[in-house]
Amino acid sequence: MGLFSKNKKEVIPEYDKADCEVKKKRMREIFNKSVPDGDTYEILYADMTSSKFERGFVLDTNTTSFYYYIVGFRKSDFDVVLIQVDSNLGDFMEPYHIEMNKVINVSYNPKYNQLCFRYEKNFESFGEILNINGTSSKTLYGPKNIYQPDEIEKFLDFAEDFRASLEEKGFKLEKWKR
Repeated sequence: MGLFSKNKKEVIPEYDKADCEVKKKRMREIFNKSVPDGDTYEILYADMTSSKFERGFVLDTNTTSFYYYIVGFRKSDFDVVLIQVDSNLGDFMEPYHIEMNKVINVSYNPKYNQLCFRYEKNFESFGEILNINGTSSKTLYGPKNIYQPDEIEKFLDFAEDFRASLEEKGFKLEKWKR
């Protein structure tokens, strides 16, 4: 392999397998407690970040917020549910259902492991941008030790199927690269 070779080795992050299983069980417990028929959904961990830049008289400030989610998705009716959790999976918020009938595009950026559900114009929000890469034992923010390659593949399959349904409805979609 040369210096500029395009073949990449898959890097498996350092994680504690036992702790990972405990976290996945806790996520399932939270999801089933919050969502009726929770067992009919596949789940995975995702996060979002938002940045806000403000110019000040003396100093400029840049604030970044981190949000952690349990994402539930069901292929039978293309339902997606987000449950915001804290970094240690202790506290959680009420479930939020993505209005899939308002989604007009689904895109994926494999470089950053970001999946985006973009809403139609004049909707209250641009869309939901989910980072779906999991975490290692050395993660500085959010839950640690969540390794989920199988769950990510299932979620990407779900998103591709939803994209196909959007194409059937006549929506023009952005490129999809996996």
